[in-house]
Amino acid sequence: MKLQLIVGNDEMKESLAFHLKPLGIEIIQYLNPIKAMDNIEETDAQIVLFSCAAFPRHWKPFLRLLRDNKARHESIFILLRGDIFSVQEAAKAVHLEVNGIIAESLPVERIVHNLEEILLRYGMIKDTARKSRRYLPSEFDDLEFILTHPESLKVITGVLNDISLTGARFSPDNPKLTEDLDRGVEIPNCSLQVGEEILAVSCRVVRNAKYMGLQFLSLTKGGMKKLKAYLDSRAARALASQKAG
Repeated sequence: MKLQLIVGNDEMKESLAFHLKPLGIEIIQYLNPIKAMDNIEETDAQIVLFSCAAFPRHWKPFLRLLRDNKARHESIFILLRGDIFSVQEAAKAVHLEVNGIIAESLPVERIVHNLEEILLRYGMIKDTARKSRRYLPSEFDDLEFILTHPESLKVITGVLNDISLTGARFSPDNPKLTEDLDRGVEIPNCSLQVGEEILAVSCRVVRNAKYMGLQFLSLTKGGMKKLKAYLDSRAARALASQKAG
């Protein structure tokens, strides 16, 4: 499945790819909306993510051209709006059959979360894809991750940026302690707190730059079931948190 990304800079593509590649989504980026329009048939994308903040005059003609070739359910068009987006513009978006509108100022993880919800709604990805769907820990979640360096055996704490049933994104408090962990390195001794449970986890490094991308290789017996149950009960925790507040 192809996603056509039309934005004003190239900062977003890599972060989006990290989240969307496990869902089988390939990203084709254009920094020039005119070129994107010229190549719209050749690109033949099932999903379009278009920054109307960067290109306020181009998203409407692009969308008209897209809808001349593909119906609303055949190609999902999502606007990345700026902080200023009038009611009139929103009405035009609905009239032109936009599938969704997401604030571009949101963290990439939130953009991906909202994008996944839209794609699930239109059947572009199946519910089974939730296995790789990433969850962002909130204030009502008890999710913590601790990494043990495979050679120095130093215990490394940090921030669990997001998590799925297949892996996690982790930002160590002291990045110097993990800078020698290249892609492909296995880390057999990690700990994952899930609610009141502490699960033993082994991982493989799939990325080590601004943050560490970690693929789960194994969890404590029954750990996958416990993690899934905890992530699936997120809505109930959020509701309980609101009632308590």
